[in-house]
Amino acid sequence: MPGGIDCHVHLCQDLKTGPLGLGGECADNFETGSRSAVCGGTTTMITFATQTRAEEDCSLLKVVEAYNARAEVTGSYIDYAFHVIIVRDDKDVLEAELPILVERWGITSCKLFMTYETMRLQDYQLLDVMLAALKNEITTMIHAENGDMIEWLTGEFPKKLESKAMMAPYYHALSRPPSVEGEAANRAIVLAELIENPILFVHVGSSASANVIRAAQTRGLPVFAETCPQYLNLTWEDLKRFHSPTCFENSKMVCSPPPGPDSSDQAALYIGLHNGTFTIFSSDHCPFKYDDPHGKMAGILEHEPSIQGEPCEGMTLPELAHKKVGSFRLIPNGIPGVETRLPLLFTRGVSTGRISPQKFVELTATNPAKLYGLYPRKGAILPGSDADLVIWHPEGGLPPFKLTNEHLHHNVDYTPYEGMEFDNWPRYTIARGRVVWGNGVLLGKPRDGQYLKRGPSQLGKGVAHFKKDPRRVASWVHEL
Repeated sequence: MPGGIDCHVHLCQDLKTGPLGLGGECADNFETGSRSAVCGGTTTMITFATQTRAEEDCSLLKVVEAYNARAEVTGSYIDYAFHVIIVRDDKDVLEAELPILVERWGITSCKLFMTYETMRLQDYQLLDVMLAALKNEITTMIHAENGDMIEWLTGEFPKKLESKAMMAPYYHALSRPPSVEGEAANRAIVLAELIENPILFVHVGSSASANVIRAAQTRGLPVFAETCPQYLNLTWEDLKRFHSPTCFENSKMVCSPPPGPDSSDQAALYIGLHNGTFTIFSSDHCPFKYDDPHGKMAGILEHEPSIQGEPCEGMTLPELAHKKVGSFRLIPNGIPGVETRLPLLFTRGVSTGRISPQKFVELTATNPAKLYGLYPRKGAILPGSDADLVIWHPEGGLPPFKLTNEHLHHNVDYTPYEGMEFDNWPRYTIARGRVVWGNGVLLGKPRDGQYLKRGPSQLGKGVAHFKKDPRRVASWVHEL
């Protein structure tokens, strides 16, 4: 098959936004993250250069230059490109710098947030960035969760989760019921339709959101969607996996949005993979160690009530975690998955007949390349393409095995898929014609990968020649 393209990978990011300034720090850099990717059949990844609200991050060009310097420190086993996360709507920056990002860096996608206090944009700000992106043929990616609903459910008054001391990791899910994602997806679609802007919803985790997206696609709108392995393989029950619902070790399973309450959402998402609701299948690899003050343990160390009172000196972090509940609000949101993405979908999708091998290739390689301006160099087996390939074991050629973290090559001290059974794994990964992973042995080197400049999306802008009534959509803003 064509080598996997993972369009949603977080590496070398600092998320130190907690009240005490500790917060999260990605466990994987470009070397360890790409090493893990290639051992799971991925030959291209797109990661995130992240703007903050700090004044020194006003310039998107400086943000990208600083992030690229992090990539160059270690190099990458596989080819890579960047998205840019935009958290400000500075008009002068958007007007002056977006064309340069496209021309100089080949960055043709940006990600916008509808939640997280330090990152979310208000509706008018979303429109500002969407319009600027549209004018530069930049794909707009949306993290769709209603931040106000989350804050309301989480707060102290009246009788919300925090005031009821419902702060253990499990309650992360209760703070984000599926309607939180569904409402935000619907609102983002309305905003995008207003100015006729194509959008891509990242990490869709619920049938509530998938149904909204499908309805928009049926109306001919240029709306695309991505889902991820956690939403097909985990549920709220996994937030109770370790010992009890209040055990802090359950923080290992915290990601946003959370997986669905039960397996019914998984069934609906598989239908979405089958019928085209989902354009791509990515990992949302967002790795935080468990036993690390800048990892999941920040949920305790940033929570003042947990670190006051009983002395904590001399305790290891896991010992501290057995004594303290912490706060789900302060746990860095994200789980590792860049290496397990393809094997999970192959084992639970292709091997079971839930999706065809052709659909697997479409979701994991061809559509990602087309959506993000890399086709046909990537995502295809054609003359002139890069000879990125993944070769699987023949049916029955690999004895089924249960996954442990020791099988994996990331820099994380756990996997959320521990104990799951796999019946296949990439036998060979070939990047630009060179075998870089073969029969369980890593053969590539950290600087084999190259930075990729990308073109615009090749998946279209909606129904061709379908002109909207300017009384119903603000098409006239394109002339400003």
